[in-house]
Amino acid sequence: MNKQKAIYENFIPEEELPVRAGIKVIRRNSSDYGLSDDEVADRNEFIRCYLAREYELLMMLPVGTEENNFFISDFHVSDDGYSAFNTVDFQRTLKPFDKYGYAMKKIMGRVKDLSILHSVISHEEGRENTLERFKSLVELEFRERLLRYVERYKAAKTDDQKMSLKQKIGEVNRRIIECKRLWEQFAPWDT
Repeated sequence: MNKQKAIYENFIPEEELPVRAGIKVIRRNSSDYGLSDDEVADRNEFIRCYLAREYELLMMLPVGTEENNFFISDFHVSDDGYSAFNTVDFQRTLKPFDKYGYAMKKIMGRVKDLSILHSVISHEEGRENTLERFKSLVELEFRERLLRYVERYKAAKTDDQKMSLKQKIGEVNRRIIECKRLWEQFAPWDT
């Protein structure tokens, strides 16, 4: 260590070295170039005030002096399941989950995926297999249900039952036609 210090002292005399505390890197492309510390602080304060101007009305609202600043005074947060998602306001915004609609959306997505797959396959055997998968998907999801509704329609005794079953048959037929339309849109039959 002393040897290094001796070599260092031989190269530059200590009195010629600048004072270390006064060394400051000055970059001419800096936004602070040529400004004093007070001018930089004033500029930053102006920017802060300009950006806070949007929240000026909100900042005018009085702040409660209580240590518990929650709007329900006797409410105490505990670990037994209270959260913002358990409130009446949050529950009121939720719509009931539509299982049937979700299932139909997934089935139609599967039909679209199969039709796109069919349109990009170059081997005839693969295209036939994809077409068969499409047909079996439609048959599994819709045809069996349609046949059950038709049998129940034939056995129905009242007009109300027949009308209800007719609507269900129409809904299933509409879904089958929608599957066919999606298939023809993305994978035409003549390809």
